[in-house]
Amino acid sequence: MSQAYQIVPSTDGITAHAWNSDRTELALSPNNNELIIFENCQAPMSEWTQKFKLTEHDLTISGIDWHPVTGMIVTCAHDRNAFVWTYSDGVWNPSLVILRIEYAAIDCKWSPDGRKFAVASGAKCVPVCHYEEENSWWVSKMIKKPHKSTVLCVAWHPNSQLIATGSSDFKCRLFSAYVEATDDSQDMGPLAGETPASFAEMYHDWSANGWVHCVDWSPSGNVLAFGAHDSSLHVVTFGGGAPVTQVVRFNFLPLCTVKFISDTAVLGGGHDCNPAVFADSGAGWGFSEFCDKKPAEEKKAEVATSGAAAARAMFQNKTKTGQTQSKEAMNDNSWQKHQSPVTFMQQLNPASTCSEFSTTALDGRIAVWKLAEMDLNQGAMGL
Repeated sequence: MSQAYQIVPSTDGITAHAWNSDRTELALSPNNNELIIFENCQAPMSEWTQKFKLTEHDLTISGIDWHPVTGMIVTCAHDRNAFVWTYSDGVWNPSLVILRIEYAAIDCKWSPDGRKFAVASGAKCVPVCHYEEENSWWVSKMIKKPHKSTVLCVAWHPNSQLIATGSSDFKCRLFSAYVEATDDSQDMGPLAGETPASFAEMYHDWSANGWVHCVDWSPSGNVLAFGAHDSSLHVVTFGGGAPVTQVVRFNFLPLCTVKFISDTAVLGGGHDCNPAVFADSGAGWGFSEFCDKKPAEEKKAEVATSGAAAARAMFQNKTKTGQTQSKEAMNDNSWQKHQSPVTFMQQLNPASTCSEFSTTALDGRIAVWKLAEMDLNQGAMGL
């Protein structure tokens, strides 16, 4: 069943996490400069054991990605550095990365083929890094213009040659990330028919009414979704001709992370502390439901204390303290698996067959969710 576990103190929080390919190990950062790797993660959460604590970074780690094929981990941090970690002879060894940025690194993602990775940064640019055998280091090519502010997130298309970015200048943009020295013949993916662009040239951009915190591609690569700080999810569908954009506005708090679980369903987590499902019903995209549901016994308790009983309790509280019921009591979410904003989300298996995903939050907890055990409309979502 879906479960949550306090993996670090709630005062620390977790900024990012990543699983290895067979879900036996987990890498995370407890909101500081440490990269902690747990093993025995196929067992119940209480039996996980800390195996490594890597402290090469000087400041808070902001991004972690573990490639499922190469087994390498990339991390980035507010110290303006990134490291590629390779496991050999029982030790994780960091490789030098030449980022060439003057401000904090915010997010990092491996390309699906594992040949490159991209780093979002406060320097208004995205270094796309590839390995140079002759010098034994990772060098970067820059995507700069037209970003006007901090780049907050990046997402690779499944073909490893297109990259989407989200920025605090209220824009999501799509660029060519084709590197001739590394990639095979250029693949336009869902942009077939458009003129191929050279590295760092922009194909499209889309506007929001707030910072673009998160972005992700669907398994097929034909749908792009990004979340903005105005409590909206933007879904861009490609399929011949100009991309079609739909904006889904919702009445809860903004998203910090999004992840597709199929071509017709995307998960979003953020300041509401409860992962939300957005789905394409066939007539368009919309909010479906929250993943975390209030237990039946708590609902019954709410009914029992509703109406006259609730009014009497509020009056008694006011006569004793001079205060009406506190906002915290009225909006109690103690039944939820997370008590603080969800910072990061990841599938535990390929998105095309996703049945499990994990979330971490600023409450220091990690939660593993099994979609098959949730009361979700899975048929409508193509699961």
